[in-house]
Amino acid sequence: MEKALLSNKNRMKRRIDEISSFTEIDSEITRRTYSAAWADAVDYLKKEFALAGMTCRMDSFGNLIGRYDPLNSGEKPFAVGSHLDSVKNAGKYDGVAGIVCGLEMVSMLHENGIAPKHPIEVIATADEEGAICQKGYFGARFMTGDMTAEQCLGFRNAEGKNIADLQGDCRLFKDITFGSDCGWAKNCYRSWLEIHVEQGNVLETEHKQAGIVCGVVGIGRIFVKFTGSSDHAGPTLMKGRQDSLAAAAALITHVWETGQKKSGDLVCTVARLHNSPNIHNVISGETELVIDYRSADDSLSQATATEFKAFVKSLEESYGVKTEITAETYTPVKLFDKDMISAIKALEMPDTMELYSWAGHDAKAFANVIPTAMIFMPSIGGKSHSPLEFTPIESFELVCNNAVKLFL
Repeated sequence: MEKALLSNKNRMKRRIDEISSFTEIDSEITRRTYSAAWADAVDYLKKEFALAGMTCRMDSFGNLIGRYDPLNSGEKPFAVGSHLDSVKNAGKYDGVAGIVCGLEMVSMLHENGIAPKHPIEVIATADEEGAICQKGYFGARFMTGDMTAEQCLGFRNAEGKNIADLQGDCRLFKDITFGSDCGWAKNCYRSWLEIHVEQGNVLETEHKQAGIVCGVVGIGRIFVKFTGSSDHAGPTLMKGRQDSLAAAAALITHVWETGQKKSGDLVCTVARLHNSPNIHNVISGETELVIDYRSADDSLSQATATEFKAFVKSLEESYGVKTEITAETYTPVKLFDKDMISAIKALEMPDTMELYSWAGHDAKAFANVIPTAMIFMPSIGGKSHSPLEFTPIESFELVCNNAVKLFL
């Protein structure tokens, strides 16, 4: 009987902790793509890839690729990974879990002198969180040719900087020209596997140790601008005021109530707001916000977006303000590859269930061009995008000990 390959939980924990130490702010985990902290994390991964017997390269966007091909076959590889960047004040596990699991499975093979049936590439993608491109998973979109290099350059972060500006300030891109390799991953891989923390509490609630993800829900965003009139908060009579923030508040409440009425089928959020002049004794004159809505039913998403935009328009009369939809994005429901899902089920990992992902992931971009699947690990308390984010290392062990068989 062949000896079972076993993962090393101490090695995985060390890698998670070391990656989390690369941060822009000492008191929290913040690692935006192209920051000095992100560049330091890239350098760290290059060393870890080399220790696991991999060669390493980086594309012109900043996606880092480690290749394990001990037989030098040159064959089309499997791909496994996730994103290296984080949101502001993040937890340790979002994105990093997928990189660490991919790296661990290669390490298991390497230390046991085992060659996979095809090469494996572990990928640490860039700007998945949407700091530059609000559509999300920007690096994966670049790799898969979801947008052109010119289109990529059209997106700017909150400081108004695009990729060229940000790369110009990053030491890793001194000899790299952006864009010539856009779409390089289209025909490069046999499959994409992304192991990720759930970022919700379904697995924990159902007492499951892992989740087989059937697809990613549709995700839409509506960018709304209200323009009123700034006046003194005291002498200006209530009747006739044009308070942009009051109108925005009505929309926020409506979005919340809509989500509550359709709970289980739809989630809706307003979590980004800019208000001007934002002074305690001045009526607001301009307010901008973003509505985020998600559903596993594209028709429900479309109907919800239509209703939200009509409600925005109705606020012009109610509050005496002007309204504008300044931008709108929607990525439809994406189902994952049936054969890959069947292969994961055949592993017979204990206590698993099927579920949708209600968060966007790199896998959604890869699923447009290659067979793709995801495995979830529990997020304790459903916490994510938070310092309280936690997934037990035993979940990493379970998934790696089983998923490595997909490569043999």
